[in-house]
Amino acid sequence: MSLQAKIENALPKDKLMHFCIGLLLTQLAYLWVWLILLPVIAGLIKELYDRFVRKTGFDWWDILATVLGCVPVGIVIFIIRFME
Repeated sequence: MSLQAKIENALPKDKLMHFCIGLLLTQLAYLWVWLILLPVIAGLIKELYDRFVRKTGFDWWDILATVLGCVPVGIVIFIIRFME
């Protein structure tokens, strides 16, 4: 089995999507407060939609995956700011 296949099988697609959305939203937020706040709000809205519209339930781990998407961008922003 290839490395890519192992990664794809190990990581649930839903969590990966939450991570990517968190990553993209964080790129919009150059201020530190928005760095965490936007992904939390987006993840919360999506989970409330899942719970009340799709009836698939609310998952705190999905919100965590969304917020973790901000970490790579946060690191890059931190490095850029301190390199100036």
